[in-house]
Formats: sequence, C-alpha cells, structure tokens
Amino acid sequence: MQPNNLAANFKQPPAQDAAAKPKPCCVCKDEKSARDECMLFSTAADPQEGCKDLVGQYRMCMKGYGFSLPG
Repeated sequence: MQPNNLAANFKQPPAQDAAAKPKPCCVCKDEKSARDECMLFSTAADPQEGCKDLVGQYRMCMKGYGFSLPG
C-alpha cells in the first residue's frame, strides 16, 4: 500500500489544460521582438517610456493567450 500523496496533484497540470494552453515562449513572437528591439536600441533618455506602446501591445497579446504579466 502506497501513502496518499496529496501534493502529487499539484506537480503537473492536468493533461487537457496543458495541451490547450500554449507555452509563453511560443506566442506573441512579433510583439516580443519589436518590444525587445525598441528597448535595446532606443536612443531615448528613458527607453521604458519611449517603448511604452510596444510593451503594451506585447502585454495585451499575452493576456489574449491567458498569461498575466507583472505590471
């Protein structure tokens, strides 16, 4: 008889949820690329402010796939 391991249920998401939701690295590639280029090559004094629109587009795209990014 094996002991009941209640934590085992939390180690892996159910197979149906994992198959339905794509990985964060596989979505919004164009938006991420544009955001990264802007941040890396910006000549603005504050690149974060200068790239705010592209960051917002990336966040909205990720939200559309069910991912929540920190603010």
